[in-house]
Amino acid sequence: MIVELQDRKRPWSDTFYYLDEPLLEYVWELAQSTFAPENDLSNYPCLFANRYFERNLSVEERYERDKELNYTSYSFEKYVEYKSKHRLLKDSFKERFLNNEDLQNTIEAFGLDVSKFWYLLLFVYDYTESICTKAPTITKTLYEDFLEYSKCLFASTNIILKDNGKKLYETERTELLDLLKIAHIYFGKTYVEIVNSNQTREEKIKQLHEIGLNGFINNDLFTGIDYENTTSLDVSYKKWKFAVLFQRFLRDKKASTIPNKKVKVSKDKMMFISRLIYTVGYDIKRYNEEYDSEGNKNRMLSNLLRKYSKQKFPDVISNEYF
Repeated sequence: MIVELQDRKRPWSDTFYYLDEPLLEYVWELAQSTFAPENDLSNYPCLFANRYFERNLSVEERYERDKELNYTSYSFEKYVEYKSKHRLLKDSFKERFLNNEDLQNTIEAFGLDVSKFWYLLLFVYDYTESICTKAPTITKTLYEDFLEYSKCLFASTNIILKDNGKKLYETERTELLDLLKIAHIYFGKTYVEIVNSNQTREEKIKQLHEIGLNGFINNDLFTGIDYENTTSLDVSYKKWKFAVLFQRFLRDKKASTIPNKKVKVSKDKMMFISRLIYTVGYDIKRYNEEYDSEGNKNRMLSNLLRKYSKQKFPDVISNEYF
């Protein structure tokens, strides 16, 4: 039986209002160790709580709730458009979680509270989905490219121009290279003078247009987040991120024998996480079984993590957790 989390009706910015919520103890533990800004509280537990309370509400009910919390100033039409880009939290695997006897025995062996662990499972699943399903990507910023280009330009002794790999032009002429460097410096100074001037945003944009920069102003040069071209990752990436987060949570926890238990209870952390992966639907029943038909121990998750051990997780961010 899962104890129901109560809605305190606080916006995500008031995350400290959930600090004393016992049911979010494990969520806090993972969020603070993984996502918290230095010397500050993570806002993820409160974001998660609000997503949990909204999961079964209609868009009209969510709009009224957000207005009550001063969470939105949008008109209803704009609110609907905005919310259409975001997922609702999914908890459709609750019965599978509760009815998985092997999983429940392992939770008990690790001395974990079932209700608290249920909310942790929901949180990890929801976060994993948020960075793996239609997630904004992070690319090199224009500013970073500009700095790299500048460094190379001033160190170069020749210039080569290409069109789809075909060389169009090449020069080592010093006077021409000096001219390009002078023009680069002048252009950069002109940009800085415009964006730091006391003009209105519209006037700045107009002047930037006149020198060929179509709207690069204020932080636009410094953001590498692409909200338009989102990406969805393969389920193997979901299993990878999901497993890493639970490895972090379980790293200092140990299982012990359950008194009077007449069935064998797995104390293996990898098997524990593997069964959670099966529970949320990231893989079929083979992930839930400790041994195969020939008696070999399940190493599927270990093999997956070994495969990705030297890789960097794709550069994506969450639409829901920020």
